Amino acid sequence: MIVVEESVKHAMEFVKGIKSGSKVAIIHGHDNDSICSAAIMYKLLKDHNKADVKTVISEFNFAISESVLDDIRRMKPNYIIAVDLSDINVEILTELRNTGRVMIIDHHVPKGYVKITYVNPRVYDKNIYIPTTYLAYKIYEKFLDPRNILWIAGIGVLSDMGMKNCDDLFDNIKKMNKELVGDNANMDEILFEKSLLGKLSHMFNSARVVGGIDGSVTALNALIKADGYQDVLNGNFTEAKKILGLQGLVVKELNRLLKDFEKRGKKDKNLAVYEIKSKYNIKSLLASVLSKTVNSRVIVIYQKSGKYIDVSFRRGSSMVNLNEISNNSVKGMTDSNAGGHPVAAGARFPARYIGKFLASLKGI
Repeated sequence: MIVVEESVKHAMEFVKGIKSGSKVAIIHGHDNDSICSAAIMYKLLKDHNKADVKTVISEFNFAISESVLDDIRRMKPNYIIAVDLSDINVEILTELRNTGRVMIIDHHVPKGYVKITYVNPRVYDKNIYIPTTYLAYKIYEKFLDPRNILWIAGIGVLSDMGMKNCDDLFDNIKKMNKELVGDNANMDEILFEKSLLGKLSHMFNSARVVGGIDGSVTALNALIKADGYQDVLNGNFTEAKKILGLQGLVVKELNRLLKDFEKRGKKDKNLAVYEIKSKYNIKSLLASVLSKTVNSRVIVIYQKSGKYIDVSFRRGSSMVNLNEISNNSVKGMTDSNAGGHPVAAGARFPARYIGKFLASLKGI
């Protein structure tokens, strides 16, 4: 794809400038696309550049939190790479730029960032849908043989439902690791349910669902430590052992919540709204499952997390733009964030605004 190649050119120059021993911080979110893109960039910079690489997880899945800045101040990296984070405000970006050279690799609605390296194919084609992991994969293959990270690229891209748009990755997986996809066609829904790659995607997502931020860190460390997916399936190290078996817990909780949604969820032709009561961070998974079965135009699943409310938006029987809806839902709320894609988006805001948030949904 020409737009991807054009985007990756900028990243190639950035990577070429990283010298052996340079300190690099990779900032990432929580979901599979974010941790897989972080893992691929980590492996590239460790193996090719011989850099001193550290990963830093944000409190937010789609924005950079203040805690990240604290880590960056302590680390004093020469280079900073942010992956799959759609909302980086001017003040935070300015501090990052004042610390080291910055590259952002993303696939959300483009922002007008300046004085950084910006890798986003939607700068060239606003309608293209390419997961961040695929961009990391294309960067990696410019420098190293990608066969050892194909499974990681596959997990990240499939988890963001983007494999159908990344035919060359699918073809390479089928050629070099056919057992991951079998004889299945390149269709995300089928691969999710019927392939080993789908099983691995569910497994790594379960770490985040059950363990929250700590679970995402565990999953990322497993990706970094593993020489191949077999290391994870065989439980060859501590992080792999932690991940194994979590999917059963998630399936059990998901089934409980689906039954509870039928009792307590508020549904009409325009909107389905449901508050999760669970010890697991399962709202995104539940929203995705409901989007396939609920006839409402928009599905909104929210969950209290400390002093905040976290929200997942999914599209049901409509073509509405959830990125716009999510941003509009938190307008005027201090200490809030929102963003995503037309088909899936998220938001976070202080719990005191719950009434205002629910009122904003009435116009959908």
